[in-house]
Amino acid sequence: MILKVKNANPAVHNGGFASRKKAKGRMAYLMLSPQIIGFFVFSLYPILWAAQKAFYYYNTIPNDTRFAGLENFKRVITSDPTYWNTWLTTLKFALYKMPVEIILALVIAIFLNRNIKFKGFYRAVYFLPHIVSVAIVGLIFSNLFDYFGFVNAILLKFGIIKQEISWFSETFTSLSVLVTAGIWSTFGINVLYFIAALSNVPEELYEAAELDGAGAMRKFTSVTLPMIAPVFQTILLLSLNGTLQTNEIVLALSNGAPAGSTYTVMSYQVSQFVPGFSTGIVNIGYGCAMSLVTSVIMTAAAVVYSKLSNKMQNMY
Repeated sequence: MILKVKNANPAVHNGGFASRKKAKGRMAYLMLSPQIIGFFVFSLYPILWAAQKAFYYYNTIPNDTRFAGLENFKRVITSDPTYWNTWLTTLKFALYKMPVEIILALVIAIFLNRNIKFKGFYRAVYFLPHIVSVAIVGLIFSNLFDYFGFVNAILLKFGIIKQEISWFSETFTSLSVLVTAGIWSTFGINVLYFIAALSNVPEELYEAAELDGAGAMRKFTSVTLPMIAPVFQTILLLSLNGTLQTNEIVLALSNGAPAGSTYTVMSYQVSQFVPGFSTGIVNIGYGCAMSLVTSVIMTAAAVVYSKLSNKMQNMY
């Protein structure tokens, strides 16, 4: 008589496999736990806290918290023209900064993608401003554009101006300084993104285009742009997101001067949370309501961009 033992070894093997799978799962959760904890502590909790405080008159004075309902939101939307003016300033800032920043980064990336000497050094030089703190950037540009600073001295020397310019006394000149500082501090990272994209374009495509008689501009429009289009869209999104959230550079350089006309949306929100930036009166509940309204607007802008981006991808 022959005895058959069923599922003896499979049970052992399945048990071992299951235990290893559980161990890997626990390890994965352990590795992800810092990011998960960081998300809850630094993202989700502040959002929920702000959402709750937005319905209150809330400031730093003890026992001075009262339920406001939708009053804070109503004030943001209908009774605070400064808030909507800061949106206009932010859009101007984006309109002036982004085209120059992206085009300049692309041109420099094309140059650095060639076989030139000291390529690594140039890449480091262009990337360096990106890692400089905003406080240092503010100090550099506030000295450059001081009334008796380097820029005025150069312009006077070459006869471009007849007297010193007070750069932060007029809205246009103050915004121009902010745009210049913003471009200088952020375009370096875009250079690296473009270099990475350009290095992945097959050289055979350029050779085929040359055989067809394509010139430099034709190769750029027919080969380079279509091949780097996905990266270009990503850079555009990151640049737009960063520009709309511009805050520190404004506070470090102009602090809204003159008369708050160069406040961006984010820097104006800070002025509502921190007394002394504008009115000297803090209303955290109102600032929370403003931040939620801003989040809704930016989310809508992201949805619109996503749809336009999909259309651009279909074009290529």
